Amino acid sequence: MELEPITGTPVRLPPGRIAIRLDERYRLPYRRLYDRYESYLSGLPVLRDRDFTGRKVLVTPAQLDALNAGLRKLAQEDGATPRTPFGQQERAKKRLFKRLQFLS
Repeated sequence: MELEPITGTPVRLPPGRIAIRLDERYRLPYRRLYDRYESYLSGLPVLRDRDFTGRKVLVTPAQLDALNAGLRKLAQEDGATPRTPFGQQERAKKRLFKRLQFLS
């Protein structure tokens, strides 16, 4: 699925931040990026479910660039990886490990 790059508008306070608005079509791709531990390694912003309702979210320019780059990379990989039952099991296992890491 092709998503257009996210654009933002600069805000006055706090300085150096950009306001973006995300809707439901960005929720699943972001979750797939977040499941790969790319949020901390590549500088992605940590978003919540309520951030995908169209409300204004403040991010830094570096986080916006990382988010657009991650979504672009994800779109390129979509055609390369077939969805199999084993891939779904791997995804569930990663999700479990992530929850356990959070709880520990």
